Amino acid sequence: MTLQTELVTMNMGPHHPSTHGVFRMRVTLDGEVVREMEPMFGYLHRGLEKLAEGRTYTQIIPFTDRLDY
Repeated sequence: MTLQTELVTMNMGPHHPSTHGVFRMRVTLDGEVVREMEPMFGYLHRGLEKLAEGRTYTQIIPFTDRLDY
């Protein structure tokens, strides 16, 4: 007897409030078995890069201390 299951796609992460936007995974599950996983990196990096575009180097120093890598 075989059990038919549907593939389920869900987002996992971030797992801690201090790591918001850094990394998440799109996971495809077949029951409890992971069939596919797509990592998505860099949301925080792109946001801080955009903030830094219109500022001088000395103005972005506080941002670099707050990076969450």
